[in-house]
Amino acid sequence: MKTREILTILFVAVLIISGCREISVTTQVHRDGSFTRIIRITGDSSSVFKEDLPYPIDSTWQKLASKDTNRSAKNDDAYILTYTKTFRNSEELMAKISQDTSWRKHLQCQVTVTNRFGFFYSYLTFNEVFQPANPFTCLPYQDYLTSDDLLWLTGQKTAISHSDSSRFEEVEKKTENFIVSSVTAEMEQILKDGIVRLNDPALMPAEVENLHDSILRYVGEWEFDQPENFINYLIKWTGNPVFDQLNELNPPLFVEFNKKVALFNNLIMMDTYPETVEMPGLIIETNSPMLKGNQVSWEVEPMNLMFQPFQMVVESRVVNNWAFAVSGIILILLIVVFVVKAFRK
Repeated sequence: MKTREILTILFVAVLIISGCREISVTTQVHRDGSFTRIIRITGDSSSVFKEDLPYPIDSTWQKLASKDTNRSAKNDDAYILTYTKTFRNSEELMAKISQDTSWRKHLQCQVTVTNRFGFFYSYLTFNEVFQPANPFTCLPYQDYLTSDDLLWLTGQKTAISHSDSSRFEEVEKKTENFIVSSVTAEMEQILKDGIVRLNDPALMPAEVENLHDSILRYVGEWEFDQPENFINYLIKWTGNPVFDQLNELNPPLFVEFNKKVALFNNLIMMDTYPETVEMPGLIIETNSPMLKGNQVSWEVEPMNLMFQPFQMVVESRVVNNWAFAVSGIILILLIVVFVVKAFRK
């Protein structure tokens, strides 16, 4: 079975298991630099109360559950669940994120909200950055994907014609090729390192290199979710039962690799969600593709977090009315002083 078919099956399975759960994240930034974060989940009772959310939730969040009146006519089991919490600063939010015990703790996320005073104006900036989360980095993705490929992969370019669709399919194939090649390279390195650790003259690391095509084929069929099988494949392909000693290594050979597989599976199957930021004042700069009034938003999806840092940044300018009032009073006082001096002369 081809890699694309397996990925498609995984995505479909997630949709079925999640019950078509929809998640949205909204951050309302306030004038003083504090902010309120709202996580809204819609779905049926089997999915809406699942704990796998973009950010860790605890008892300090306000929780509100209600029937989804827009969907209840079609589905009596439709709910809306909302979590709300106000943070005095971004350090409070980061402290909560650092306590996350779910798989998302491996997503390196940094959130900062700053308030820069400029007397007549204050400048508030929201900045959230996810570092690349692809765990299989044995090979550089730049050797397989161009900067234009990444624009298609992350949805910054969309298909609006038949040629665009063909281009997107080409990018998908290149991405699959990279993933399979990178996993294969890591698998081969692990097996060779295991052979070196055994220090048995009956085993040679070069035997793994000679079996590159066979390993690549099995990785392409998604066999790497049970990496221990590759030891059996080595025995089968070479006819050398001594490879079975790799199963006896301590620590076991594939401990870290299995963690990477689990992270990769969780990443590609994560819920895609829109993240919206509401800023006070006038928005003067942002990298958001969607701007409406004082709101900007981004689509957070697996491929956006895979290869490059994913940044969501917006800056707004707020008028400090008191500064204009103070300046006006000072100006009036200066005029009065000058007038009084003039009359005295």
